[in-house]
Amino acid sequence: MTGTAPALLARAHALLNAPEGATAGNSARLAAVLTRQAVEELIDARCAELCRVPIVAGSARAKLAVLKSLDATTYGAVLIDAWHQLTVFCHHHAYALSPTVAEVRAQCDAVRTGVEVLADTGGRAR
Repeated sequence: MTGTAPALLARAHALLNAPEGATAGNSARLAAVLTRQAVEELIDARCAELCRVPIVAGSARAKLAVLKSLDATTYGAVLIDAWHQLTVFCHHHAYALSPTVAEVRAQCDAVRTGVEVLADTGGRAR
């Protein structure tokens, strides 16, 4: 993992695993925000690796398009799916229920698993 992504994922897991009442009522949404920040950092790193340039400028959607077109691994698909799902979790709407801890935990686990696969294969995800 790069930069602060591990710390963000660790903090998100800590929020999700905190005892009931230890955090505010929106701990699942806060964990989703932290996980999405980690995913965005991982997307930046993956795009830079795929494009062979240190910094890839552009919107998140542009970077997702780069991943979709250049990354033939399952890691790219995991990042794309996680970004979309976490974006839905992060936005608060009066007519929608907040994400559950289980929903956010599933996304956190998917991102962590994808990152571990990438680390195990030396940057070449399957």
